[in-house]
Amino acid sequence: MSAAVAHLLNEALLLPTESRIELVEAVLERSEPSPEFISQQMEVVARRMENVRTGASRLIPAEEAHQRVLDSLKLRA
Repeated sequence: MSAAVAHLLNEALLLPTESRIELVEAVLERSEPSPEFISQQMEVVARRMENVRTGASRLIPAEEAHQRVLDSLKLRA
């Protein structure tokens, strides 16, 4: 990590949580993923689709998935 990036990171960590989240979202929205990243993500998607197709994984309703995420975030607070 360069000194400039380390400095920016340290400054960002001083921000309130909501501001840090906004910053991360803004940076990600303006970032272009590398072809390697996209390829790796597509491999994950293909593997997960195969797991569902073969019954190794099961689908859950979106509402349940969202609730699980919210519950896990509450445990971290």
